[in-house]
Amino acid sequence: MKRNFLKATFCAALLLFCASAHADQSIQIMEGTTLERVLKTGTIRCGYFTWPPYITKDPNTGKLSGINYDIMEAIGKNLGLKIDWAAEVGVGDVVAALNTNKFDVMCATVWPSPGRTQNLTLSLPAFYNVAFAYVRKDDKRFDGDLMKANTKEIKVSGIDGNYSQDLSKEKLPNATQSMLAQTASGSEILLQVMSKKADIVFSDAGMVNDFMKNNPDALRQVAGIGPVRYYGEALSVKRGEFQLKNMLDTSIMQLTNDGVIGAMVEKYRKEYQSTFYAPSKSFEAK
Repeated sequence: MKRNFLKATFCAALLLFCASAHADQSIQIMEGTTLERVLKTGTIRCGYFTWPPYITKDPNTGKLSGINYDIMEAIGKNLGLKIDWAAEVGVGDVVAALNTNKFDVMCATVWPSPGRTQNLTLSLPAFYNVAFAYVRKDDKRFDGDLMKANTKEIKVSGIDGNYSQDLSKEKLPNATQSMLAQTASGSEILLQVMSKKADIVFSDAGMVNDFMKNNPDALRQVAGIGPVRYYGEALSVKRGEFQLKNMLDTSIMQLTNDGVIGAMVEKYRKEYQSTFYAPSKSFEAK
């Protein structure tokens, strides 16, 4: 009986050792991946597009700021990696730039859309946001009923391939899409409405409030319809780069649980009257 017990124990230990060895092999960093290059150089090369208050670029000094900038710098510190803000691209050029290795991570967060999820690998949300419908200050045609804008006579402003286009197709399929090129900025789609080249636009409060600093009383939320979409703000990597995504996810979770991201979200909520929300912590210690 004792011999059988020792034999069974040895076999169990051997199986555990083999399983552990297999697990160690499964987490080896694959050669030729973006993560391998990042760890060898100790640097994450960030791509970005300017979209206040996510990423703001000082026109005189070129200095970057914004909630995406702060969060990414915190991720770098958390991981012990340098953050190199390597390349600025248009919001519609994210996929092509990643595929041609202009940078490692798109560090200006994006809202998931069908096209993006098919062509990118997205991180866990670094924070959350809300989209609303906006019109000119004196335009009350759609108050209380967004479907009043769902006619071909109404023009919806947006950017080709951007969430603004996705929302216009989904929410107002019969309206006329007035889409700008992929290189356009967020302020340009708002300017379309302000200048009467379009009638309505889908955007977030932070972006609109930043625009209104220089264009007071130009726009307002469509009254009586509330948010049109809740979004997670995600970092992007090349499709299939799951090891790099996992590293970013782990850092985002750590910064969330430590309250770092929550403090940043609160700062930008107050400064821009935004609708930013921090992710929930994994647990609350009692």
